[in-house]
Amino acid sequence: MYFEFNEDQEEFRASLRRLLSERAPITKVREVAETRGYDSATWRLLASDMGVPGIHVPEELGGSGFSFLETCVVVQELGRVLTPVPVITTIGAMEAIRGLGSTSQQAELVPGLASGETIGTLALSGNRDLDVDGATVRASVEGDTHTLTGRVDYVAFGHLADLLVVPAVTPSGEQVALYVVDATAAGVTIESRESLDLTRPLASVELSGAAAQLLGSDQAAIVRVVDLVRILLANEAIGTSKAVLDMAVDYAKQRVQFNRPIGSFQAIKHKCADMAIAIDSAEATVMFASMSAADESKDLRLSALMAKAQGSECLTLCASQNIQVHGGIGFTWEADPHLYFRRAKAIEPLFGNKVHHNDMLADLVGI
Repeated sequence: MYFEFNEDQEEFRASLRRLLSERAPITKVREVAETRGYDSATWRLLASDMGVPGIHVPEELGGSGFSFLETCVVVQELGRVLTPVPVITTIGAMEAIRGLGSTSQQAELVPGLASGETIGTLALSGNRDLDVDGATVRASVEGDTHTLTGRVDYVAFGHLADLLVVPAVTPSGEQVALYVVDATAAGVTIESRESLDLTRPLASVELSGAAAQLLGSDQAAIVRVVDLVRILLANEAIGTSKAVLDMAVDYAKQRVQFNRPIGSFQAIKHKCADMAIAIDSAEATVMFASMSAADESKDLRLSALMAKAQGSECLTLCASQNIQVHGGIGFTWEADPHLYFRRAKAIEPLFGNKVHHNDMLADLVGI
């Protein structure tokens, strides 16, 4: 079994990489990031013109009908250039609606998300949001009307979202369900907040009796949505890791010390080699998880946890080693390595860090 993208997918990657290098260079990323915004022009290009958020969504729901692997290609390339666009957040919201929503809810909400006309996000700030004891939002129901009250912090692209998918404890208090909330509805207050990752802005969402649509409380379906997002984050980490390695190697070739390129020193060679080995190892795991998601494999749960744990660990190693290769300049605001290190540290805790994922893996395999 070959854990690699096919020829068509690699051609798609090459064309997307050329496009992003022209439309979203790191200089533009820095300009947008410093204002806590997002690259609206690139988002319109990717979403409205190319239908990227819905690339793996069936055509009857407004998508392009390709596989989840094409989406993984997109996310990897966005990770390479740190493009601040709400692709993963919108896909997460869309997958929640596809996985738990009724036929009418899917027909109403998915096409807008698939085309990028609607920006969505999963209003999750951590794993405990999906536990009754840890969830910070409570649902009430009167007749056919559901309302939500509570607060969720650290919602990616929350201040830009048109639609929120919010986990909340059901009125019975026995389980957590997912609800859809219109970001402009009465009782919804969204405030932008500082983010460690300047290329992925965060917001706090305050709900005070906000009207909501119930999607569902099927725990297996909710876990699947989170696992799909974990796989996307792992793919993003791989793309970013490769960019970091390229950056380190290029700098090591150009920087001269003691009349020699620093890349000729064994210590620098070792750092770059460690990065390459980590990427090769993590990429195989992430590719297996991506294929499991595309094939709806029974291995999805296991592979998603492995991919997120190893992918984020790989990026943290590569981003920190890249700073070391750059030496003193690697810590400065003017240089780019810190942007990639910020992305690495921000991905680590999302939906559980490595320790949490390893604990869940141990439970799954009976250790």
